[in-house]
Formats: sequence, C-alpha cells, structure tokens
Amino acid sequence: MVQSIKTEGSIAFMYEIAVLEEKYFRVFQGAYNDFRLKARTDYKFEIDPLIYDDFIESYQKGLISCIVLLEDSIPTGFLAYTTVPKDVIELFVIHCLGTEDIEQKYKLLFDKFMEQTRGLRKHSTVSYAMLGIQEGFRKYVSQCGFGMIDTGVVVFDIKDKQKLKELAQFNFMNLPIGYKLTPYRDIYFEELANVIFASFKDSTDSNFDPRFASIDGCRDITHKITTSVYGRFLPQASKILLYENKLVGFCLANVTGDGIANLPLIGIIPEHRGLKLSNPLVKASVLDVVKLHQGGIIELNELNASLDLNLQSALKMYESVGFVQLYRYSQAYLPRG
Repeated sequence: MVQSIKTEGSIAFMYEIAVLEEKYFRVFQGAYNDFRLKARTDYKFEIDPLIYDDFIESYQKGLISCIVLLEDSIPTGFLAYTTVPKDVIELFVIHCLGTEDIEQKYKLLFDKFMEQTRGLRKHSTVSYAMLGIQEGFRKYVSQCGFGMIDTGVVVFDIKDKQKLKELAQFNFMNLPIGYKLTPYRDIYFEELANVIFASFKDSTDSNFDPRFASIDGCRDITHKITTSVYGRFLPQASKILLYENKLVGFCLANVTGDGIANLPLIGIIPEHRGLKLSNPLVKASVLDVVKLHQGGIIELNELNASLDLNLQSALKMYESVGFVQLYRYSQAYLPRG
C-alpha cells in the first residue's frame, strides 16, 4: 500500500510501508547495517545489535517483528519490535537512511506499528526506550497517547583512583543496629522476588514493565537476572540488605559481553527507607564489581545504572557514591487497552 508520494522535479518518489518479507532480505541488509554502524553513536546502544544474519534468523523464528519503509520498492528504513516478553510489546528502534523527510518516514513506520499491534495492545503494555536521535520523535509519540519517563544513565569511573580510594576506605560495618550486608545466594530467591515487588509495585518502572506489578512478574524478573538472561550475573557483587536476618533491600549486579557492568535493580522496602541505607548498599556492590575487575575475573570498560530523573533523591544517592550522569532519554510507555 502506497502511503505517501513525494515529487522532486519530474521524478515521483513513493513511500510504502510493508512487513519484512524474504523478497526484501538481500536489499534490506544495507539499511540494517547502516543502523548497526550508528547504534552506539546515534542511538546510545550499550552493546552492538545482532549481526544481520542473526537478526534475520530471529525474525524467521518469530522472536523479532519488523516493518520496513520502501522508497520505490527499496528498503530504506525499518521499525523492529518484539512481543516475546509476557504482557509487553517492546519497540527496539526506528531507523531510516539519511535525514530527508525523516519525520514523515518515522510517522509512517510508527503508525503502521500502532495499526499492526492494535489487537495485542488490549492486553499488553507498549514500551519504547527512545534512545539517542529517537528523542526527536518524542512529540509525535506523546500525541499518540504515550506517557514519558525522563530516564538518566549514570556512570562510575572505574579508573578514577581517588574515587576507588574513597570507596575502599568506607566502613561497611557502620550500619544502624540490626542491619547487615551479605552477597546474594539462591536461598534468598523467593524473598528477593517479594522485596522487588514491594519496592517497585508503585514505581514508574511498572508503567513500562507490568511484571513489577505482580509477585509472579517479579519472580520472572528475579529468575532472568539471577540466571544471567540479562547479562552475566555477579552474585558476589550483588548485595542483600538484611534487618534482623530478614531481607529488606538489595542491589543486583551483572556484566555484558562488551565489558559493561550494570546495576539493573536497586531497592529497599518502604518501611526501611529514609535511613540512608541505599548509599552503603550501592557502595558495597560497586566495590565488589571493581574487585572482580581488578582480580581479572571480569573485564570492564564501564559501570553504569539507570534511574528515573524525577527521583532527585536517587540521583543524589548515585552522585554521593561517585556516579556522574552520562546521558538521558525518554522511556515511552502506553498502558494496555
């Protein structure tokens, strides 16, 4: 179906939107590889996207869905998303070659995505991390009914000797009476899932990941983190906060194949907040991540975390540990129904 016609002189260019098919595989490779070249610089991806052959294999297996923009039958742009996560439609990226008519092209792809997922959206939340240059499309996405969460990525410089010295001198035994820190062990799994639920059920994270709104969903998140689905899990560096031997807080850590360590989840149940416990909790995790790196167990280039920038207390906590803000992006979400 022709979506739009553009005329330059006596030449008419037709924009067409279609679902990716095998007949486009060979020529689509150019548009996809252009995205891969710009994934880190223009789109702020932390790790390289799938190579083209792996992307196509995932598409054929139904793990990824893809819509393409055609200019005179040549693929010059695409939108990729997945419906594999339970109750979530995760939009990965919208990419087009060049910058000409870019807003119009984005709209065509996005409108087709909204049309194609209409039935699924009755029961699934849409999540779209608008990384890098996709931020420029925020206004239109908002007009389509999406909410926005201003998200920041903060980084701890693992090569900063002064910060490392200050970290090493911190007294982790100096906690309020009854509290102690210990590394994660599998015996904490069920208790951790319950504490993640208590910590995140009313957070902004539940807007774009509805798993946080249920115990079963939090159990799934806990399972995927601790079994290294989201990156190699670091149990020694993942800290559990206990109060009278009951789990009340946590800071989890993992690392990707590209040497990027991450603190994917940090939380303390409401009854134990306000005691400045998150600072030693995060410091303990950061210190053990650094020790694993210094001991040659993991190779690191970066240690980061992400947060809702509207939570100024969380940002101040990270800054007190030694993190600095690297960049920000809009986390767009559309509730189910």
